[in-house]
Amino acid sequence: MTAREDVAFLVGSKCRVESLRVLRGESLRPSSLADKVSCARETAQRNLAGFTDRGWVEKQNSSYRLTVAGGMVLDRYEELERSVENAKNLDVFLSNIGDVADEVDTDLLAAQTVTTSTPDNPHGPIDRWLDLVDGVVDAYYGVTPIVSRVFNEAAEGAIGPETHMELVIDESVLKTSREQFPDALELAFELDQFTLWVVPTDLEYGLTIVDDHVWVAAYDDFGNIVASVDGDDERFVEWAHACYDDLRERSRQVEPENVSTS
Repeated sequence: MTAREDVAFLVGSKCRVESLRVLRGESLRPSSLADKVSCARETAQRNLAGFTDRGWVEKQNSSYRLTVAGGMVLDRYEELERSVENAKNLDVFLSNIGDVADEVDTDLLAAQTVTTSTPDNPHGPIDRWLDLVDGVVDAYYGVTPIVSRVFNEAAEGAIGPETHMELVIDESVLKTSREQFPDALELAFELDQFTLWVVPTDLEYGLTIVDDHVWVAAYDDFGNIVASVDGDDERFVEWAHACYDDLRERSRQVEPENVSTS
């Protein structure tokens, strides 16, 4: 039997994977296994015969148990299953996040909260961000490829007198801010603790680091947020800070006297 044939056998019946999972925890007779996985005794017996032929289980007296080889097969199958599920959940996000998708562990992303814009909940990713900035925060680091009144107003409410705030934007966002939101830009520069950075290349994603929580946004070609990933996992936060630091190092700082709309 080839590896392809073995895989086809494993996934050829819904109860085969579940049978291996049950046998990972205990040795069972065919009738007991059938009860555990809700299949006919004859089906359980055929599956056990197939497992035995492949060295995935072994018979001891009248019971069957998982072998080391069977445990390896089950572990790898579950890894594949998780990868497929992760790819499904992250498809929209990864398809719209740009090159940064190549630099992050997708399993790490999948372990966070993934929110995708849907017809029933088109503002889901934005709502996640609004929850994140609800209230005054100690530190706010942001990256944004768009200008939004919603973001401006919510960020304003999150900034207190002791809040350290930095924002990285690109040239197009600076131009739009000067032309359409001059009051918000002026208000930001009235804060001693605010620093604005402009990166010379177009930004492909949004990023907010609020204290120890991270929110990353993917945008479509029209500047709409289509998906986000957020969480406070330590490795995820470290990755976000590394992304932010990389952008800031490639940026120039904008001084208040250089943001005139004239």
